Amino acid sequence: MAGTDPRPYLTEANYPCGRDELLRAAAAGDDVLGPLGALTATDYADGDGVWDAVCACDGASIHDTAKEAP
Repeated sequence: MAGTDPRPYLTEANYPCGRDELLRAAAAGDDVLGPLGALTATDYADGDGVWDAVCACDGASIHDTAKEAP
């Protein structure tokens, strides 16, 4: 499983949009924001395209994509 399906959290997204808009629109926890943050900086046509991209990223968590503070 690639993680939590982000589509229910993206009702405020204005498609087509990029990763930054998805992160802004999502009102969710780390299990959704982490995989969204791991997406490439491209435009996504709709929620299904976002879900396909999240699945392709293999559901990287926010802890996998964030740098640890020194």
